[in-house]
Amino acid sequence: MPIELGYFTIPLPDVKKGMAFYGALFGWTFDENGPYAHVNNTRLPLGLNTGKAADLSTFYFRVDDAAAHAANVKALGGTAGEITQSPSGLGVQCTDDQGTRFALWQPAEGY
Repeated sequence: MPIELGYFTIPLPDVKKGMAFYGALFGWTFDENGPYAHVNNTRLPLGLNTGKAADLSTFYFRVDDAAAHAANVKALGGTAGEITQSPSGLGVQCTDDQGTRFALWQPAEGY
């Protein structure tokens, strides 16, 4: 059996601020435990932990509308680059309001 991603964390200088940002952006809800917060409403287990801002540019969060989510990233104090198109869909590189990089992906038909 191949090994799959089982859990990942997003390191942030301020977990509470991260909970507000990602909660508003993606609708995540959290169980908080000190310097850590577990996202409790996603299929893929993940969480936020205290650490330096990181580069999650290879983590693409699947969204249904890349432009709307990119605009929401900006409204929440983050940054969003230009939306690019590839055979697999639309993508946009972003940073949250604490400097952690990630990407959004709106899949093309069939992905």
